[in-house]
Amino acid sequence: MPEQGTVIKTSLFAAKEREWKLDRCGDILQTLNRHVDFSALAAEIDRIAPHPTSRQGDRPPYSTERMVCVLVLQQLYGISDEGLEYQLLDRLSFQRFCSLRDSSSIPDARTIWA
Repeated sequence: MPEQGTVIKTSLFAAKEREWKLDRCGDILQTLNRHVDFSALAAEIDRIAPHPTSRQGDRPPYSTERMVCVLVLQQLYGISDEGLEYQLLDRLSFQRFCSLRDSSSIPDARTIWA
């Protein structure tokens, strides 16, 4: 909470500025994203182990590509399912790596499989 009498400047471009600063600092996850074709990896996984059909009324499953990225993060950082859910909610670099733009698209701990 800011002290009384201080002025906090907000920018219309604050989110983009934050992403730019992450890139400038050398976001290793963006480097990994440039070098690994996660869509091709996900396509191969779907070919070998296709998604089961979901029942009517169930939430559609997360994309294989998104879940592969989530599992890569879990293995890279040695994070539990619960810890990964928190980190996905908290860390912009994790959100960008997994192409997550809002909290409703972030898998919860019960959805993350290892």
